[in-house]
Amino acid sequence: MNEKRINLNINDKNLYLNILKNDPKNYEAILKLGLIDVNENNLSFAKEKFKKLLKINVARYEGHLNLSNIYSLEGDILKANNILKNFLINIKEDIEIINALAIKLSNLKENGSLEIHINKYIDKYESHILYYLKGYILSKRDRISESEVFFKKSIKLNVNFWNGYQVLLKQYEKQSRLTDFKKIITGAKKIFKNNIMLTYYEALYFFRVKDYKQSLNILTNNEVEKKFLIQKNDVVLADYFHLLSRVNEKLAFFKESYSFAIKRNNITLNFKENKIFKKELILDTITVYKNFFDKPSKQNIINVSKGINHSNLAFLIGFPRSGTTLLDTILRSHSKTLVLEEKPYLLDVRHDFYKNHKINDILKINEAEKIKMQKQYFNSFNYKSDKLIIDKYPLNLIELGFIKTLFPKSKIILSIRHPLDCIISCVLTAFKMNDGMVNFENVHTTSFFYNECFELLFKYFYYFEINYHEVKYEKIITNFEDEINKLIKFLNLNFEENLKDFQNTAKRREKINTPSYDQVVQPIYSTSINRYKNFEEIKDIEIDIARWIKQLSY
Repeated sequence: MNEKRINLNINDKNLYLNILKNDPKNYEAILKLGLIDVNENNLSFAKEKFKKLLKINVARYEGHLNLSNIYSLEGDILKANNILKNFLINIKEDIEIINALAIKLSNLKENGSLEIHINKYIDKYESHILYYLKGYILSKRDRISESEVFFKKSIKLNVNFWNGYQVLLKQYEKQSRLTDFKKIITGAKKIFKNNIMLTYYEALYFFRVKDYKQSLNILTNNEVEKKFLIQKNDVVLADYFHLLSRVNEKLAFFKESYSFAIKRNNITLNFKENKIFKKELILDTITVYKNFFDKPSKQNIINVSKGINHSNLAFLIGFPRSGTTLLDTILRSHSKTLVLEEKPYLLDVRHDFYKNHKINDILKINEAEKIKMQKQYFNSFNYKSDKLIIDKYPLNLIELGFIKTLFPKSKIILSIRHPLDCIISCVLTAFKMNDGMVNFENVHTTSFFYNECFELLFKYFYYFEINYHEVKYEKIITNFEDEINKLIKFLNLNFEENLKDFQNTAKRREKINTPSYDQVVQPIYSTSINRYKNFEEIKDIEIDIARWIKQLSY
């Protein structure tokens, strides 16, 4: 969020200078001259003026607030925050200072301090900022319904507060609450006349209700297109290209769809926060694993210690876009399962282990250490002993060696989809970036990553002689009951009618943390099968993937 500054209409610098000739301690004139200095980037002059305001009237908030903002601009965050804290503790409570400190804590991502600050004042003062940030904290904890209450309070208190509308639009769309989504758009259009993001959400609405032509008409309107292309927010531009890619595919403009996806990927990979991710890190890890688990004589792991009982644990793995979210939604419809949210529970244990160990130590874990690591894993979520725990994290397939060493009795579900469909879908999808997702820049980088992952996967299968169950995405689509029956039997569960009603399971979830959130709420559809055939670009990598097409019986 942007920090608030007093931004009055200042046109005549000489006017305020003349006022000071007759009244050297005129608070308003000094304040406005300080703001002129800020606008002209004369921060040192502005700082002196704001300090002077504190001497003239220490009880007024404007000098403290603007001096704090100056220190923020200079990078002295501690001093900036202490000015505001000191005002609240030693002078008086003022909602402008309360709001400003809340915004600074939010920008610093100090959520613990932010929550304490909000809870101290939210019942004493009606503030759209505090309501909004309270909602933000709740949404970060996946308490979506509770967060919605505060976001609504925020825009009710300040109908011109765009941030409140935007977060509700995002939540409603993610939840597929399209009636509420449309209602917010209609109301916001009466207030925000030239808001380019509101235009984007309107186009997104028409996409979601399958009026693809209307969506494309909005996005390609000359004035709209110009506004998107000239604005400086790369996140907004990436969203624009992503929606254009999706709409063009639905209208069978496949070349354009791929082109916009590549443009989006190029922008996204250059986000400041994404530059920390390097595809080489995960590729190097795969290489190390491939070399280690390629020994001519396999280790006998039949008598390896099992640690604590984990017979109720299964891992759902697969290459991204292979149908894992669909399987997740189907399986969580069963009364005897607990499907974990897609979070790196296992990777956290793995990272802690390798801080002090080398790769060959994985096969030397003693009983006490194994039990300690297993407990660390089970304590990281709300474990229920009477449920089948299903940990769905697709790229855990890279850590299958770690899984089978730490949890040798765990069941493995492998989600499979035509390799070329997986690859084109990964390129076309807007993923949240990490060291794995940065490999999906184009079909060439994605096919290379696919090859590396599956070479490693089959080395694991050979090395550990893993008893796994393969579920083909295409068979779920064409023969749902038979394919799911086989899976349920493998998991030692009984078939339940609820499994057929998985769309409603998805709709009841407040948040689905994958790019497939808008697909799993729909009935089974077959248009995703052989998707790759629509894209000429896929021909460039068919020969590279031919062995996996054959190996996986496609």
